[in-house]
Amino acid sequence: MKVVVIGAQWGDEGKGKIVDYLAERARIVVRYSGGPNAGHSIVTGGKTYALHQVPSGILYPEKKVYLGAGMVIDPEALFNELQMLKDNGINWEGRVFISDRAHIILPKYRRMDKERDAERPRPIGTTGRGIGIAYGEKANRDGLRLADLDWKDKISEYTGEDKEYLDKYMSRLLEMRVDLTAEMWEHRNDNILFEGAQGAML
Repeated sequence: MKVVVIGAQWGDEGKGKIVDYLAERARIVVRYSGGPNAGHSIVTGGKTYALHQVPSGILYPEKKVYLGAGMVIDPEALFNELQMLKDNGINWEGRVFISDRAHIILPKYRRMDKERDAERPRPIGTTGRGIGIAYGEKANRDGLRLADLDWKDKISEYTGEDKEYLDKYMSRLLEMRVDLTAEMWEHRNDNILFEGAQGAML
């Protein structure tokens, strides 16, 4: 069985609670959209876990979780989140994978996000995390995907702070990279839960 959880309003509908309930019955949980602005809070064992990029199924030790092609990944925030889980006794190694078609949020995107919002006559109140910029780059086919990280000609286009940022996280991201289409085909007969972010009205 395949189950998709979608927020039908403006976000904050309680998707995290529903996903946590359904994740117990799934073998695999896939977060298919969004970035680090989303937040699913789960309370278990007297602890509260605020998950922003890692799918909620990570709290179940036997589950594999995937960050899908529709996501924009903030590597620094992702690895901070994974460290938080490790510090709380959650062993995630070998269970967290990222689609090779997911896009990466670069430091310059965060700057651009804040600058563009400040220039608007009526600022929209962006979170300033570069998410909208990353999706714009994706739509324009100018963004950086995980699949590009070992493409030397592509990586050579990045300099300064962005290059330092990529150098810091590149090898760890590549270790988690998978062809998600192939993975889903391999698990086509398993129970899979697809976890959304935000809401359909946004």
